Amino acid sequence: MKRSLPARVLLAAALLLTASPAFSIPTDVTYAEGDASIRFKTGKQQTAEIGAVVNTGDMLKTGRDGRVELDQKGVVLKISPNTIFALMERERKGSTTPVLSVALGSIKFRYDKLTGKEPTVQTNGCAMGVRGTEFSVFAGADGSTLVLVDSGSVEVEAEGKTVALAPDEGVEVTLGQGPGEKFAVHRDQVDYSKWNDEKLTAMLADPAAAMTGIEARMASYIASVTEYDGLYRESRQRLDEERKKKTAILEQKGKEEAQKLEEQVISPLAFQTGYLFLNVRYFSLAALSLRRYVGGRMYMFMKSRYIATPAEPAWIEFRGRFDRLLESFEQSVVPQLTAEDI
Repeated sequence: MKRSLPARVLLAAALLLTASPAFSIPTDVTYAEGDASIRFKTGKQQTAEIGAVVNTGDMLKTGRDGRVELDQKGVVLKISPNTIFALMERERKGSTTPVLSVALGSIKFRYDKLTGKEPTVQTNGCAMGVRGTEFSVFAGADGSTLVLVDSGSVEVEAEGKTVALAPDEGVEVTLGQGPGEKFAVHRDQVDYSKWNDEKLTAMLADPAAAMTGIEARMASYIASVTEYDGLYRESRQRLDEERKKKTAILEQKGKEEAQKLEEQVISPLAFQTGYLFLNVRYFSLAALSLRRYVGGRMYMFMKSRYIATPAEPAWIEFRGRFDRLLESFEQSVVPQLTAEDI
């Protein structure tokens, strides 16, 4: 899947950087030990070490003995071993919103203070609106999510359904479904490794159910990619037309009239176009995370299990569904990705 950077992506990225004054979420590495690395949006990689800075588009990965602590302007993230975390950004209501993405593994979040503009926390299966000061998020191998609140409150949203968690409450979200019933939980009561192993075992025992969740979530991402890409293309075309109009006005009516068009039409349209592109990228990268860390890992587990019995009906059914999932991903999402993403 290695591919060159598409010209339209370069143009749109340049437009967004020009239009939006706040395009990064600088986050400091304040502690690091064991196997931990940062993959920057440029494709460059380095060992995670104290003093390193992680920005929007960068990804942090810990190995079996890796632990990292990040500080993002008063938001402390304690990243456990075997975790994949990324800083993302999307547009909502005409402004950029930072997104803290837990693709796999376990992270404890602690907010020193609440400002009302807290980043969204997301996994492959749900999104969280932060109203609390300390909570943990577990992202499982099957795409499931477990959210546990120590203090404050957290709103968990999935598939159009929202559940509000108070202190000492938790909820589990199965991929492709809404949040389950809330349950009582005590601080540090849940063992992520044990929970994740149980999810992996269940996934392999019933691959059809696991694929149903993956397919539903991927279909949702692809629908969003398609919608925002269409809107982006329309907005980009209109922006190009208005810029040509400005050139004609400059020649015919002078600088003052051309500047009016710039301020009243072109500049707002540039913001709109940039934000639409930002959402195309957001949903494309979310789909890539689902494909890579849930679907792709499941494929490898299933292939290993049935390598000696390739005629087993369970493997044949799974392979067919996975191939169809991959085909739709390749057609709709891959054109939006870059070599650096992959």
